[in-house]
Amino acid sequence: MHSLWQVILLFYKIAVFKKAPQDLPASGAVLYLAVGFALLVSLLRYHIVGTESYSMLRVLLEVLVPGVVLYLLLMYFRQSNRFGQTFAAICGSGSIIYALALPVLPGFYAAALSSTPHWSVVVIVLLDIWSVAVIAYIMKHALDVGIATGISLSIAIGLTAFLMVESITPSKTPKRADDLLSSYSVSESVVKTRNIIL
Repeated sequence: MHSLWQVILLFYKIAVFKKAPQDLPASGAVLYLAVGFALLVSLLRYHIVGTESYSMLRVLLEVLVPGVVLYLLLMYFRQSNRFGQTFAAICGSGSIIYALALPVLPGFYAAALSSTPHWSVVVIVLLDIWSVAVIAYIMKHALDVGIATGISLSIAIGLTAFLMVESITPSKTPKRADDLLSSYSVSESVVKTRNIIL
């Protein structure tokens, strides 16, 4: 039986490409823990930024909708039995990556709203690229596909989940500042911050 710290360490090792999703214990407890971490990071993000679009429904959708998209994708590849470990790996490793972003969020959102260059924008974009790479790595192992296919699926999951969540709970804050950091909006943040960096 793995302890809490051992599971967190496994999430970290997945985030740095040293472990694969199948190295996680195949248990509901690990999956719930990973989803709980993802929800906590999302809540902290909204609390730190204080955006008007904050709602518990949106927080839940940001974490759970990508899970639905992932499950459908795994079903298509006939690998639905790998859902628990795969989604736990995505949520757990993603929580570690985005927890690192929390301290720089105020400067990042201020720069996004004012269209002013700021070092925090570079940090967030780098973390977003890291997240895409990790999800691609996870998908590569979960579906036994190449890394190029993994990257494509990673971006597809993010965009699909973004559109679904946005259609259910539309953003109320300015588009350039909203949803630049979440468990699924990685590719969106790169696109939306491009003009700020340039």
